[in-house]
Amino acid sequence: MPNSHRAYANRRVTAASLDTDRTIASYHADHRTRSSINRPSRTQALQVAKRYASAIGLKAAKIALIDQLFAFSMAIDWSDAQTIPVVWPSNELLARRLGIKISTLKYHLAGLVEAGLICYSDHPTYQRRGRRSEDGRIVEAYGINLSPVAARYCELLKLSDAAEFEARSCKDLSNRRTVLRRGIAAIIEAARQELGSLDEEWNLLLARLDRLRERRAQGSVELAEVIDMLEVVHTEAAELIETLYDSRDSNTAVAKIRPLQTTAETPNSESCNVERNCADAKYIHESGARGAMASEDRPAETSAPSKRKTQLAEPEDDIVNVSLPLLRSAFVHLFEMVPEVFDHWAVFRSSGGLLCRLCYVNPQVYQEAVEVLGQDLAIVALALTAERNANGTVSNPGGYLRELVNRRRQGTLRLSRSLFGMAASTREVH
Repeated sequence: MPNSHRAYANRRVTAASLDTDRTIASYHADHRTRSSINRPSRTQALQVAKRYASAIGLKAAKIALIDQLFAFSMAIDWSDAQTIPVVWPSNELLARRLGIKISTLKYHLAGLVEAGLICYSDHPTYQRRGRRSEDGRIVEAYGINLSPVAARYCELLKLSDAAEFEARSCKDLSNRRTVLRRGIAAIIEAARQELGSLDEEWNLLLARLDRLRERRAQGSVELAEVIDMLEVVHTEAAELIETLYDSRDSNTAVAKIRPLQTTAETPNSESCNVERNCADAKYIHESGARGAMASEDRPAETSAPSKRKTQLAEPEDDIVNVSLPLLRSAFVHLFEMVPEVFDHWAVFRSSGGLLCRLCYVNPQVYQEAVEVLGQDLAIVALALTAERNANGTVSNPGGYLRELVNRRRQGTLRLSRSLFGMAASTREVH
């Protein structure tokens, strides 16, 4: 086979290497006709080469190789328009300086050729050699040609600036995305603590946030799109939490005055058939006397049941008679054990698991109570069970809670009366 057909006898040619060769030929033609003599200095060429290499994602080994190649070049090679900046270190020397194998070095050299940063000025035998004159000018050189950096200097400089600007933009946008995601997550968590569990509207917001978290944005344009969508979600979440807080503040204010609004008159002795009911009525009367309604005229006689227009609410809406201050007054032992439960209605409403463990009630029994009584009355019934178990009046908490559920089914459950009686008993003791 003729030598011209042997693959190992020829240097590999690629589209990038051919494009670099054309750029170099045009650059040298301009300099021979002196149509352009503006050349970068050695330091400028080295800086732009490393910046461009970093901008296009070349690894540290290739950037270190650029440093080594420029170390064999001299400043005069870049200042003389007639000189081509060629260096001729052997592969063995370069590999030793970089601390890598020769095969690895060849791989990195090929990478710099593909990046358009170097090309080869080959000797017929592919040897790298050269000599300089006494004043340091290159007289003859065969080896690695650094002219592509000079020929593409303006282009590389613009590309480097653009890449660095893009990198800074992406970093700023990425930081903004992180802040927005964390802000939305914090708002959703605040809603979870406020509500006990997220409703459908909040779950939809959480799903949108998860989808945006999973989206992989490439470049500043896609990052900006993600940030726009995150800002929309953040705005919606902020509006929802503000509405929630406003409603909670309103509910808390109403809850604080509920005991004062219950202004039933003290029944006569005939209606006090049960001692607990008498205590209930006494507490209600004292609470009403201190309220805003105390100045109103009351009828002298209230023996007829039809005239008692300010009685406790019917069983269906018995929860309106219950407030956190009343619960704290009634559940003395429970308040001492878990005072944080009574800080807010949302916390109290979500404390079912804790109270079940506290009084050894099967969670399934509590879930049955929730289905029959509703969330609010069920948690009050569970707290009542835990309190009476703590003070020793109930030895079978699960059975007691089931009994409360059965009384609700029969329409005879009056939780608020029990609470008022317990609160009145506590006040008498103290």
